[in-house]
Amino acid sequence: MADFLKMIVLAVIQGLTEFLPVSSSGHLVLTQHFLGILEGDIFFDIVLHVGTLGSVLVVYRREILRLLRFDKPALGYLGSLAVGTLPAVAVGLLAKDAIESLFHSPLFAAGGLLFTAGILLSTRFSRGSGDSLPEPWEPRAIAPLQAVLIGMAQAFAILPGISRSGSTIAASLWLGLARAEAARFSFLLSIPAIGGALVLQLLGGEMNGRSDVGMLVMAAVVSFVVGLLAIRWTALAVVQAHFWKFSFYCVAAGLVAFAILR
Repeated sequence: MADFLKMIVLAVIQGLTEFLPVSSSGHLVLTQHFLGILEGDIFFDIVLHVGTLGSVLVVYRREILRLLRFDKPALGYLGSLAVGTLPAVAVGLLAKDAIESLFHSPLFAAGGLLFTAGILLSTRFSRGSGDSLPEPWEPRAIAPLQAVLIGMAQAFAILPGISRSGSTIAASLWLGLARAEAARFSFLLSIPAIGGALVLQLLGGEMNGRSDVGMLVMAAVVSFVVGLLAIRWTALAVVQAHFWKFSFYCVAAGLVAFAILR
């Protein structure tokens, strides 16, 4: 029961921090280290990400259904998502072992949180516009160079402590995307990223021999429910130009982690 409760705690943390721009990977690495459980368990991390992936599918279901028409505007936007996904795919395939080793380093995760704070703080001075987009939403392709740069930000955020949503939204804002579209593109971009990570783990046989499947499923459900709340909160913060304020939390969390780890 104690292990089950600890897994639920991690699921809640994942659900909150996957979409809040404070790095779910960094929080999971640090929490697993301090609780002394599932440390470096990459498959467990991926399972929690699958739960939050469900949150994206629910919150952005209208956009996803619109893209599934596969007409010219939809194909253009899907092409932008594909281009934005390529850098993370390349990094994931070429540096998988090196990156996974960093998930055993709470010090690296703490440093990553401080770096994330700098990324978030920079958005206070970004070019992202607050222009409202027409409703219902219609997909408009993002320029290939913009998609690549946002994708590179996502690839960099594979490192523990670096926020994926924080990095991709910050890059989008600096590239001049409207705030609502910056949040939307970031969260839709998480779908192939999380799905691809899960496939890599399954192909690597990470599921073999596990006896905690039931607890893993429950943890995924919890991260899904909490993620529904967090994704709406983050999107609202981006639109209302409060996104940069999350940097204060990242600084505090990183410094506290360093102090404890010393």
